[in-house]
Amino acid sequence: MPSQASPSGAPRAAPDPLPGWLAGESPALVAFLRELQRVGASDVSVLIEGESGAGKNLTARALHERSARAGGPLVEVDLSALTPTLIEAELFGHTAGAFTGATRERTGRFVRAHGGTLVLDGIERLAESVQAKLLRTLQERVVEPLGSETAVPIDVRVIATSSTPLAERVAARKFREDLYYRLAVVTLVVPPLRRRAEDIPALAAVEVQRASEQAAVAPRTLTPAALKRLEAHAWPGNLREFENALLRVLVLNAGAAGPIEAAEFDFLAESVAGVPERLAREALAHGVSLERFEIALMDEAVRETRGNVTAAAKLVGLTRRAFELRHGRAHAANGDTPVDADK
Repeated sequence: MPSQASPSGAPRAAPDPLPGWLAGESPALVAFLRELQRVGASDVSVLIEGESGAGKNLTARALHERSARAGGPLVEVDLSALTPTLIEAELFGHTAGAFTGATRERTGRFVRAHGGTLVLDGIERLAESVQAKLLRTLQERVVEPLGSETAVPIDVRVIATSSTPLAERVAARKFREDLYYRLAVVTLVVPPLRRRAEDIPALAAVEVQRASEQAAVAPRTLTPAALKRLEAHAWPGNLREFENALLRVLVLNAGAAGPIEAAEFDFLAESVAGVPERLAREALAHGVSLERFEIALMDEAVRETRGNVTAAAKLVGLTRRAFELRHGRAHAANGDTPVDADK
């Protein structure tokens, strides 16, 4: 592959092969990679949505590495860890004496990311008081540090991440609609690990090697039964939970000989213990009938799989035919229309 040019015009090496967390060939992953490669080559703002631990920040880094800005800086800021005042200071910078405790001038993240990419992690938590200033920055491509009246021009690609659908925050009037459209020129949804069960063997091979190097222990292979155990787990913590599970097994059984057995992952059952009972109590407490609960569960499966009925049926433990029958009958009995799905 030929070298590509950086924003400064100097050639840069082609991006590295896809990282290990993107190993596999599941339909969900293949569709996601197709979008990732297409969006990475552009320079538009991107909103990355997905569950905690699914790989949103890794996706942002992959986009940066596949862009013409890869030779520039990649700057990340965790918005959830900062108060509104500190967010403004971090993003836009400040002069000495701009506020109590500002003893010296500080360069903001936008300026530090000039020529590269700025990742706004946890954009759904951005205080409403800061949203207007961020919108102005994105519209005018300038920042004004706190305590200064001088606008500083910037050349930055912005990537935002959200653990919840940001459109829902807009609908609830907790996030500015105009800012949403500035950020979500393109939206990428990172598939949760439970939709990538077919990728578990490939992911495990990569992660076992990485974890063994991290823990300074010998790597081990996994038995077919162990892989089936991993494939059957729902992984509510997604990639982060998967990585921790393999690291835990390697560390706690560092002296073990032979491949990893299924029994070594018995602790995974602890993460889902009591979940059905808790959900049942919440449904009863809110007066949700069995019929409504069933409809909601199937509808959510269709939404999560982006209309793929076969994948939705697998999520709830049904065949496609059984899912279609129960889904259609439930909605017909309720007098409404099912969510959009494939035909």
